[in-house]
Amino acid sequence: MSAVNTVVVGSWHNGKGRTDPSRDRFRQNLSRIMGEQGITQAGLARTMEVSRVAVHAWIWGTCFPETSRLIKLAQTLNVTVGDLLEGDGASAPGVSETSNEEALLLNAFRKLPNTARLSLLADAYELSARASLAAESKASSSESA
Repeated sequence: MSAVNTVVVGSWHNGKGRTDPSRDRFRQNLSRIMGEQGITQAGLARTMEVSRVAVHAWIWGTCFPETSRLIKLAQTLNVTVGDLLEGDGASAPGVSETSNEEALLLNAFRKLPNTARLSLLADAYELSARASLAAESKASSSESA
């Protein structure tokens, strides 16, 4: 097993003696999704390549997975990251694949140097402008026909 990459949270209290509702939602959503799919803590730990203690800590709220683990967790459970953090389990099938792909791409994009990011954005803008011009040209030619 690889080292556990978790962020230990000293306290999930909001400073006024109350717990953080977003962390509570994560814990509840994770437990619910695992229960619905019949996944045990040990099974999830094996799949995620973390210790059972790490999964237990996620479920009981003593620590929170780092971003890369959170994305992998969503992929493993075939849900979106949003389903884990905010969701109520009502996401449409097939949405999670796209959302996880987008999250992975965004994460990879953020790791690029600024010059590479700017170059990619410029290319994307140029492609978008070309597609827009082509669509306008097609629409105007069909209107005149």
